[in-house]
Amino acid sequence: MFNSYNDLKKEYEYIRQNDYLAYDEKKEKIYKDNPLLKDLDLKMLKLYFDIATLNREKKDASNLESQLSRVKSEREDYLKEHNIKDDYKEIKYVCEKCKDTGYVDGHKCSCFIQKEIEMFDNISHFRNYIKTDNFNNLNLSYYNQSGIEYNGVTYRKLMESLIERFKEQARDIEKKPFSLLLIGATGTGKTFLARCIGAEVLKNNKSVLYVNVNEYLSSLKPDYDGEPLKNYAIACDLFILDDLGTERSTEYTNVEINYIIDKRLNDKKSTIITTNYTPDDIESTYLSSTSSRLINAYDIEYLYGNDLRRLKNVSI
Repeated sequence: MFNSYNDLKKEYEYIRQNDYLAYDEKKEKIYKDNPLLKDLDLKMLKLYFDIATLNREKKDASNLESQLSRVKSEREDYLKEHNIKDDYKEIKYVCEKCKDTGYVDGHKCSCFIQKEIEMFDNISHFRNYIKTDNFNNLNLSYYNQSGIEYNGVTYRKLMESLIERFKEQARDIEKKPFSLLLIGATGTGKTFLARCIGAEVLKNNKSVLYVNVNEYLSSLKPDYDGEPLKNYAIACDLFILDDLGTERSTEYTNVEINYIIDKRLNDKKSTIITTNYTPDDIESTYLSSTSSRLINAYDIEYLYGNDLRRLKNVSI
């Protein structure tokens, strides 16, 4: 179970150690059973070194190259005669793509991404939420609420279009990161929709961290038993910060909220924030830099209507 990046680092170190141990054991067993093969390998190694030395000194290495050719031929005959595969000198990795480092050309390997997804799930238990909170369980009839329309378009039609856009955004967050602010009164479905989007992102093998704002801020306190959630909020592919505005607002909390909003925008990473606050509330509560980013750099969507929690089988 991975609960921190330190756990992930140790896991890859452990895997590589096992790779090298298995390699050494396999090679030594073959050499023990085939001492002549070991002798041939050592001869080849020495010849390669001596040839390289002569080449650096710009001296004739043709004699040594001929010797190397003969030793190679003798070794190939030996391997065939004793039915030995010529891969005993190769390290067998659990993941051949990244050679058990977790990265390929500076980018996270698919194996690392899977372990990272597991780590974020251990932290926020997001998979537990999306067993019910996903687009498959979204009943559009919840939005059949009279009296809510825009330019003659019903609330349901507006939500149908919005949900299709959310699904599209969730499929391509790597190339097209988004910042979304869901505003609405209690029970209008903000958290449910945020989790639905997160579920789609997770289906596409991208990491999701879902936390309530109070949980997030509590993890930043000196007495918190664990790694601050800020470290994970910076790293995940999608960060969902739920219930902004329910925290006790102080200069410290405002600075921390401003930091993570600003950091993820600058890093071009996707973020969803849910809140009961109106833009006016946001401007009067948070730092001007925070309110400016939320109001101007985020896509703002408003959810309306009655408290959906009163409807049967709805998780909001």
